[in-house]
Amino acid sequence: MINSKQTNKSRINVSNTLSFNDCDGIIQFKIVYWGPGESGKTTNFMRLKEKFHFMKLSSSFSIETTEGRTLWQDSVFFSFKFNINEKKYIIITQIVTCTGQERFLSTREYVLEGADGIIYVGDSNPDMIEQNKRSFRELINFTKNKDILYVVQLNKRDLENAISMLDFKKQLGLPREDKYPDGSYVVYPVIALEGINVVNCFQNLILQVVIEYFKL
Repeated sequence: MINSKQTNKSRINVSNTLSFNDCDGIIQFKIVYWGPGESGKTTNFMRLKEKFHFMKLSSSFSIETTEGRTLWQDSVFFSFKFNINEKKYIIITQIVTCTGQERFLSTREYVLEGADGIIYVGDSNPDMIEQNKRSFRELINFTKNKDILYVVQLNKRDLENAISMLDFKKQLGLPREDKYPDGSYVVYPVIALEGINVVNCFQNLILQVVIEYFKL
C-alpha cells in the first residue's frame, strides 16, 4: 500500500513543455481501476478522459454488455511529463478498468497482469457492503506477493444513505485515521459523476508509482 514509507515529493516536478525529442527517458506504467460491479469504475475512467483529453495518445476502447455494463475493459493511454532528479521523463500511462461482474472473475486476473498501481473503487450504498468486502478481498489475494501499490476510494458520497467513512474502513479492515503518515488518504471520498476527487486520487497514485519506480 502507499503508506509503506515517507516520500520526497519535492524531487519531482511536472512539466507541460517537454517533447519526446528532448527527454532523458520514456517509461510506461499501467493503472487499473478495480471494484464491485457498478461502483463507478467506468465513470472514473470517463472523468479522467475529460480532464486529460489533451494528453491522450490513443482512442479508448470498451467492450460492454447489452445493458451497458463493462464486459471486458475500458482502456486508454495518456502521456505525462516529469522532471525527476534534474532529468526529464515522459511517463506513458495506460488506464484500464476491470469488470466487476462476478461471472467474469477469471478475466480480472488477466487485466491485472503487469499493473503498477490499482485504484479500488468502493460503493457508498450500504446495501453493497458485502460486494465491497468481497471485491477488496479478491484484490488483496490477487496482489499479495506482487508488491503492487494501491489506493482506496469510496465513490457515490452524494447518496443520502451513504455508509459512513469510518464504518466502511472498519468493514474493509483499514486504519481509522483519515491519512497515512505520508499524507495520502486512507480512503478518498469521491463523487465520480461530478468528478469530485477523481483526479486527486489518480494523481496521488501516479506520484507514488513514480516515487517507487525511482526509489526516491
